[in-house]
Amino acid sequence: MSLHPADPDAGRGPAGVLYNFCVAPRSQGRGVGDALLRAALTEADARSLHALFTATTGGGELFLRHGFAPASAELAPRAWAQSLDPARNSRVLARTL
Repeated sequence: MSLHPADPDAGRGPAGVLYNFCVAPRSQGRGVGDALLRAALTEADARSLHALFTATTGGGELFLRHGFAPASAELAPRAWAQSLDPARNSRVLARTL
């Protein structure tokens, strides 16, 4: 997880971003992703983050099950949102904490 400071000018609190969050195909369906995501949410809460963001080119079912929802990249940390490659057609997901 990368940490991004608050951006008071944009009305954003401190946020975290999960990069390259994936589970090897042979380990999928065994609860590994759930455990990793729960740990990330616990860490985000411990750091008093306002929100946690990720981007996916897939369905994002794991994130949706854990309270994430589709979000505008404009709500995400500016540096991260600007780094998203439009050609990948990623969907931004966020969870307010």
